[in-house]
Amino acid sequence: MDTETTHFLFSPSATYPRPVACLIDRDARIVHAWSSDLDQPAPQTRPPGYLRGWNHVELGADGALYATVPLHSLLKLAPDSTPIWRVELPVHHDLHVTDTGTVYVLTEQPRLVEGSGRAFVLLDNAITVIDDTGAPKATFSLFDLLTSDRVLSALISSHIERRRRSPHHPAALATYHDLAAAGALRAGRAASRLLRDLPDSPTDLLHANTIEVLGAHPAGLWGAGDVLVSMRELDTIAVLDLAAGAVRWWWGPGELSGQHQPTLLPNANLLVFDNGQRHGYSRVLELDPVDHTIVWQHRADPPQNLFCPLAGGAEPLPGGNIVISDAQNGRALEVTRDGDTVWQVVTLTTTGERAQFYRMAAVTGQRAAAMTGPAEHPATAAARDLLRCELLDPVRTSR
Repeated sequence: MDTETTHFLFSPSATYPRPVACLIDRDARIVHAWSSDLDQPAPQTRPPGYLRGWNHVELGADGALYATVPLHSLLKLAPDSTPIWRVELPVHHDLHVTDTGTVYVLTEQPRLVEGSGRAFVLLDNAITVIDDTGAPKATFSLFDLLTSDRVLSALISSHIERRRRSPHHPAALATYHDLAAAGALRAGRAASRLLRDLPDSPTDLLHANTIEVLGAHPAGLWGAGDVLVSMRELDTIAVLDLAAGAVRWWWGPGELSGQHQPTLLPNANLLVFDNGQRHGYSRVLELDPVDHTIVWQHRADPPQNLFCPLAGGAEPLPGGNIVISDAQNGRALEVTRDGDTVWQVVTLTTTGERAQFYRMAAVTGQRAAAMTGPAEHPATAAARDLLRCELLDPVRTSR
């Protein structure tokens, strides 16, 4: 088991309307927390779950917390929860903070796609780049990037044709034109909610959920600064060259099912959490991107003992173990390459209910140690009043 200073950061959805992000140690103690109700939708508006709380949180090298207010804003909070900066953008799901403080974050905006048939309304996902002062510098459409690849373009066209035949797509067209007439296409969560809440969500074609800025691949598959993304609805992960507007590498259709959190490993392979929506169990895969072969996988025994249809993820820890976010079950577990589960924690409300989260992020080294000093912030005390975490017995659960 990794015994370095490793903590785990997450934000339980149950803490809305004043969301909390918790940093826990290996003994499941909340050692630090952040909290702010800035930009949260009012409870009387009855917002759906995907608009409540913080979608995802990350800890920067300077100890600041980056928090996504779904489809509304990105916040940077000091360790005492004081806002450092705020940028109003329709952010969602994931962000990546570079060592220099530049932020790459997923954003979303309605878009009309013209084609051979009638127009199609798309909730286009994008990558927005924000500098260390909170100023947006560039935005890159994922639809434009992905359709630059001939095969991916054909895949996306087939999805568009299927969704265009939905009986609910005419309502999406009408909603789009109403928003355009009112000048409200950029209204963030208000515009997206109108389209996302249609039955079958016909416009949510891509549903990007992960972003990671990469170093250069040793075999030349991609270059430094290219970006790894995951599109849940396409069962596809891809590496994109933002400067050239090109797809450098992609994989997934026919193998993945609703995946989350692809990440680059030190050996230049990719790790990905395959949610397994089609087959009823989740697994963790290690992929050799050179020849597209699966070289290692983790499944529970029986496989259904690990099933997280939505959200979740997996990432490497120092020493080679993997931490898995079984997010919908309010659980995280650390597994070895041999299949042993050496650490497990569940997150609970004070009433004993499982507290779901989007993903647990490992925080290692000095960043973890800096958050565990003697100072007791009000947000930390509030988090301990709202939540508790409990360790489960380690077991051998994989095959």
